Amino acid sequence: MLTKQQIDAIKPSEMLQKHSDGDMLYIFTSSTGKKVWKVLFTLAGKKGTTTIGNYPFVSIKEARLQRDAIKVQLSKGINPNQQKKEEKQKKLESMTFEELLNKYLVEVTPTHKGAKQESCVIKNYIKKFPKLMQKSINGLGQLDMIEFRNERLKQVSESTVARDLGVLGGVFRYARQELRIMGSSPLTDISKPSQAPHRERRILDSEIDQILKAFAYYPTFQPVNKKQQVAWAFLFAIETTMRAGEIVGMKWINVFDEYVLLPDTKNGMARKVPLSNKARDLLELMRGLHDDRVCTLTRANVLSSYFWQVVKGELGIEDLNFHDTRHEATTRLSKKLAIQDLAKVTGHKDLKTLMGYYNPTATELADRINRADDPDIISFKKVAVS
Repeated sequence: MLTKQQIDAIKPSEMLQKHSDGDMLYIFTSSTGKKVWKVLFTLAGKKGTTTIGNYPFVSIKEARLQRDAIKVQLSKGINPNQQKKEEKQKKLESMTFEELLNKYLVEVTPTHKGAKQESCVIKNYIKKFPKLMQKSINGLGQLDMIEFRNERLKQVSESTVARDLGVLGGVFRYARQELRIMGSSPLTDISKPSQAPHRERRILDSEIDQILKAFAYYPTFQPVNKKQQVAWAFLFAIETTMRAGEIVGMKWINVFDEYVLLPDTKNGMARKVPLSNKARDLLELMRGLHDDRVCTLTRANVLSSYFWQVVKGELGIEDLNFHDTRHEATTRLSKKLAIQDLAKVTGHKDLKTLMGYYNPTATELADRINRADDPDIISFKKVAVS
């Protein structure tokens, strides 16, 4: 049998090493020096291996005790790997809602674009609903979700609660499809609060002049400080439909004569944003500020916060945020581009979502209908009146 001194003396080598402790128990040492206890067995004429754990977290004494337990299983014709699998599944099925959410936070949330925000949202559920968190996964029902929905409606807006249920829908889908520990989602047939209607806020030319004046910036010189760069980004967004995060994330290596390449966007796909002459002129104003980045502002929330402070605080415009530039830019470009081309510019995957950003006024639509060079919609002969 191996001693502690003998195990500690095993040095890593290029080849995986195997040392016997006797009676089916072995310790394997990898090239990195990691030492793992394993039991090599034969059951029904078939060889198998089951892992006990890492040394020294699993001591020699504990490894031998687990080996003895495995021998008992084998004597009863039980495959220890199958037994472990079944025990793991039972443990998963008996986990509480809080345990599921924490597992989701570790394994799934980091793969999402809005990981930081989703993490805060889920942690808030855990904090605010302690009684619900202690329920077992398979004990969750529709009444629990109705109670959750109604309680949230007392605290936040309907659109926020609708997003809450969307997040939980993802959690339950993970539990059903990946962990296989739920037969159905407790959100089935639960009505969601109606989403707030999409914004149709347009930005007037007079407001653009006001905002540039408040930021003490006009696009004839290089915007050096953060305040000036916010004003520059405001103009660039209206010219390109780009989001705040996309603008502050721009790098010179991705800026070309005809377009800006966005390698990583909100929907997870790269996008090429074509540049108008005005957009190119705006980009030239940024040359020399930073060797790598177009802006020295690096966070979208900082940009939006600066914008909000000036627009609301100094100008007193309550209903305008930086993202409204995307609505304005989309609507303006619709005068030049067919809708399928417009979707390529904005990066929308479906036209329904794109339409939420297309907000022409009735006056603009009337002007387009009544253009002098456009034929009448209904063609008919004029009858002379005698």
